[in-house]
Amino acid sequence: MVKDLMEYGITKGKKAFFFSLFSILIFSAFSFSFENKTEDLFTKIGVQPIKDNKKAPNFYLEDLKGKKWELKNLKGKVIFLNFWATWCSPCKEEMPSIEGLHRQFKEKDFIFLTISVDYKKGEAVKEFIEKHHYTFPVLLDPKGLALNLFEVKGIPSTFIIDKRGRMIGKAIGPRNWKSQEVISLVNLMT
Repeated sequence: MVKDLMEYGITKGKKAFFFSLFSILIFSAFSFSFENKTEDLFTKIGVQPIKDNKKAPNFYLEDLKGKKWELKNLKGKVIFLNFWATWCSPCKEEMPSIEGLHRQFKEKDFIFLTISVDYKKGEAVKEFIEKHHYTFPVLLDPKGLALNLFEVKGIPSTFIIDKRGRMIGKAIGPRNWKSQEVISLVNLMT
């Protein structure tokens, strides 16, 4: 009987070991597949992958209504963080697609957060946003605090931040943020 119990224990232990090993292999394959799909979509969209798993720098900024935003409070959401200005033609060119993506995914764990780097306190920004009926969140960074934290060299610049708060991609220049590839990327990440 002791021998039977020992064999049962060894068999049970082997099953647990192989189940654990199988689970790790499946998880690794899924992670590898997710990363490959993400990188493939980044390439199609023209997004540079950020591979060092660096946390996005935190900031405090106000939106057009005076509400204070802190980036770390958005953890758990996929964030597309876009730096722009009202005087920047390429920035204005991509705004309709930003609005479209915002409207399509605003009910998911996704936010397209824009940061105006206009030097004047919000009036020009507010006029521009109201004139075009944009509904995405607009934060004001007239002193360039977030601009410097993210080391932005030109606008528009968009950073993609995963649900854990890590910067995983960067796009410099305008994009069609409503393209099928971007929609697939947001669906994959949320």
